[in-house]
Amino acid sequence: MGKGAPKARARQAAVITSPINFRMPRALRLRLRRFAQSRHLAEAEALRAVVSEHLDEVESERELAEAERWQFQQAYATWDRFRRGEGRTVPREQIQQIFTDALAQREPVARSG
Repeated sequence: MGKGAPKARARQAAVITSPINFRMPRALRLRLRRFAQSRHLAEAEALRAVVSEHLDEVESERELAEAERWQFQQAYATWDRFRRGEGRTVPREQIQQIFTDALAQREPVARSG
C-alpha cells in the first residue's frame, strides 16, 4: 500500500452508509433515471438526493405547523386577556401618530434622475 491508502480509508470511514435493497416499480424507476440524467447524477445519488430533499421538506412543514400552532396559542391568550379586561389597548390615533412621527424624522431619499 502507498502513502495515500490511509487517507483514502479515513475518508471512506467518515461517511458511514448501509446498503438498502428494495423493489421499485418500473415507472418509478424510469422517473428516477430521468431525474438522475437531468442532473448528471448516478441513480443512487439521485435517489439519496430525492429522499433527503423530501425529508427536509417534511421536517420544515412540521416545524412551520408547530410555529403556527404556537402563534395561534399566543394570539388566543392575548385575545382572552383582552376580553377579561386585562389587556392594555392603545388608541389607533396614537399608533398612527407614532408612524407619522417616524416618517417625518426620516431623511428624504435622494432620487436619481
